[in-house]
Formats: sequence, structure tokens, C-alpha cells
Amino acid sequence: MERNYRYIGEDTLQYVSLHDCDCSHLYYADDCLIFELEWMEILRTHPLNPYPQAHQSGEGRIELVEPRIVECTLAVKGSEEIRSVSDVREMDYGEMEFLICDEACREEETDVHYAEMYMIFDRDSCYDNLSLKIEYRKSLVMWDAFHEVSWFEGI
Repeated sequence: MERNYRYIGEDTLQYVSLHDCDCSHLYYADDCLIFELEWMEILRTHPLNPYPQAHQSGEGRIELVEPRIVECTLAVKGSEEIRSVSDVREMDYGEMEFLICDEACREEETDVHYAEMYMIFDRDSCYDNLSLKIEYRKSLVMWDAFHEVSWFEGI
């Protein structure tokens, strides 16, 4: 379902912390890899954050435009089986939690971004974790509102 968001940041993924964020759905559509998130931590350095501290958002969405999988593996729960995914169009997973999301621009190709992500699945899934290395042309980070100050600001 397409939705309009109040805040839309282009190529601002590096200004968002996704550690411990819940991803309700990860899927491919319209030449984008889409992450539907229950919340995100919008860092103080994010160009759209008007506050002097990081804040948690409400529901949001991240789109990686024109994605290409560099490497993607799924660990099957209860076994040592590792499933490899090479076609981004096959990606359709739900109920995961981000542990790692690191993004950078490729120095040799300034119009290509690169990210490494590691997510764990909900206990009811047949998968244990997903490890993803991906390239894409641009990212869109979207959300509607700022909520409370991020938990790590008090540390």
C-alpha cells in the first residue's frame, strides 16, 4: 500500500540508526527493496531532524532504489543450512529486527551506494537470520513524526 510521508530524506540512510528496530516487512517492488519499519532512530545529524538530539520516529519506510545483491544469505533455524539469495526480486520476508546497518558511498562509483545489513527473524520464522550486502543507486528514508528522544542520548 502506497503512503505519503511527512519526512522524506534522499540518501540519508547514514543519518539513521536501525539497531534493534523492527522491520515488519522486507520486499521488492517497483525496482526498490523496501523495508517497512515500526520505528527508526533519526540521528541529530539527519538534515530533516530539527532537534539537537536524536529522536525516535513512528512507523517509517526505507527504499533502496535499483538494488543489486552483492551477497545475501539466510540461516535456516534449527539446522546448519544456509540459503543463498541472488535475485532481489525473490526477497519477501517479515518480522525481523535489525542488528546492523552500515551504509557508505562507493569511492570508485559516486552514484552507487553500498550497505551491509544483519537482521534476526522473529522466533516463529523458519529462518534465524539474514545477512545482506547490497548496492543501490539511492536511498529514501521516510517517516511521519518525531516521538521521544532516542534512548542512547541519555548515555
